[in-house]
Amino acid sequence: MNTRWKRYLTDIGPAMLFYLASVIIAALLTKRIEPGAMRTLAAMLPLPSIVYLGYAELRRLRRRDELRQRIEIEAITIAFSVSFCLILMLCFLDLFGAFPVPVSVAAFLMTLCWAGAQLWVRMRYHFWA
Repeated sequence: MNTRWKRYLTDIGPAMLFYLASVIIAALLTKRIEPGAMRTLAAMLPLPSIVYLGYAELRRLRRRDELRQRIEIEAITIAFSVSFCLILMLCFLDLFGAFPVPVSVAAFLMTLCWAGAQLWVRMRYHFWA
């Protein structure tokens, strides 16, 4: 395996596994618990793992050199701005009944914006390593 992928999996792997396990557990629990406060708590089970995943990604980003940090920060800024505007537009379309949009579209849209922004910024800097 490539050393870059090994390093990435070492940095992000535990947080990603914790997130995956917490989502599976939350999904199983919410199917079996009656609607109410306990079901809401079970649905919120992945939140600590999301915080841990964000912390692990920030820690990984801080260990990068200046060019890689700049690329990541530009890509994240572009992806956040574009995805926020698109999701807000879709929420208004759903609110006014013009186009029904499920909530799950937001995560997919954010992922597409992040991947597109990574490509855009890397092409701008001619950086593919």
